[in-house]
Amino acid sequence: MRLFGEIAAWATFAVVVGVLSVWPRYEMMDSGAAILTLTFSHAAQRVGECRTLTQEDLNELPPNMRRPSDCPRERNPVHIELRSSGSVIYQDLLTPSGVWSDGKVNIYKRIVIPAGPHELFIGMNDSGGDSGFDFETRARVDLQPGRNLVIRFDELSSGFVIR
Repeated sequence: MRLFGEIAAWATFAVVVGVLSVWPRYEMMDSGAAILTLTFSHAAQRVGECRTLTQEDLNELPPNMRRPSDCPRERNPVHIELRSSGSVIYQDLLTPSGVWSDGKVNIYKRIVIPAGPHELFIGMNDSGGDSGFDFETRARVDLQPGRNLVIRFDELSSGFVIR
C-alpha cells in the first residue's frame, strides 16, 4: 500500500509539472511585434581643449605634477535619438560615468516596435554642440515578427552598425 501511495504521489507531481510546462501559455511580446535593441559604450569628447603649458607654468607646479599639457577630465554628455519612419521612438541625454564625469556612456535599451518595413535613423551628438549630430546612420529594414534588430556603435569605423 505504501508503494502504491508513492507511485500515485510521483505520478500526480509529474502530471502537475507537465501541465504547468505548457499552460498557461506565455508570450514575451505580441505576435506582430519585433524588438529593436540599442546598445553601446562610448567615450564622448572632452569638455575643453588641451592646452600646452609654458615653462613658467611648469615651474609653478610641484615636480611630481609637471607634464607638458593640461587636459580637462570631464566629458560631454551624449545626446542620442532614434527615429522610425520619421517619428521619434527613443531620445535621451546620457551623462558620462565616473566621479569626475570622465568615463564612458553606457546604454542598453530594448524597444518593442511593430514588425514590418521601417526607415530607421540613429543620431548621436558627443561634442556638446547644438549643430545636429556628430554621427548618424539611416537604414531601411524589414523587421520580421519576433525578431531582434541590434544597433551598436563601432568605435573603429566611428559609425553605427545595424544587424
